[in-house]
Amino acid sequence: MKSWEDYLQPNGTLRNKLEITDDEELHVVEYNVSRQAQQLIRQNHYVIAGYQLISRDITELKRINRALLGDIYDWAGQYREVDFNKTSNGVVTHFHPVSLFGNAEWDLQRQLTEFATLPSNKAVVADALGELVTALNMFHPFREGNGRTLRVFTTVLARQKGLRLAFMQEQQEAYMTASIQDDPKLMAAVFQEILH
Repeated sequence: MKSWEDYLQPNGTLRNKLEITDDEELHVVEYNVSRQAQQLIRQNHYVIAGYQLISRDITELKRINRALLGDIYDWAGQYREVDFNKTSNGVVTHFHPVSLFGNAEWDLQRQLTEFATLPSNKAVVADALGELVTALNMFHPFREGNGRTLRVFTTVLARQKGLRLAFMQEQQEAYMTASIQDDPKLMAAVFQEILH
């Protein structure tokens, strides 16, 4: 794929295995399918197709994305092949260009390796997750499902340190604000609240 049009049907709806042509219907189906997949991953103690997620390998993002969206999209679990930006509340975020994915993967893998050596201290883990999740947000490697994929990956990172994530509505809004502002300190403050 070389252009965004390759991902779209003639009417602008994402190409999908279910041949849904209505954007809103696809959005609802995608939400429900990915939510059920997240529940299944959690129920299976973060094992996907016989593979135990440990969040020490950046390529686990592909496994998670495929598990969440593979029933809907052919390209689930594959990195996007075109550059991407998003506008939210008037703020334009430019995600990593495809040409720099190799560099991004190398740096993220380095951060994951460092994270694995950290003590299981809530404040230390929250600060590290603030940096790491902000970097992962900017990587934004998939056409769809980046946030959901990252949520599963981050949950496994917390489990790696004997901690769990407990998102309430208020923290979800703060998380989105930190994501939009691309601010590791704001993100760390969110993790300080939700890590238990």
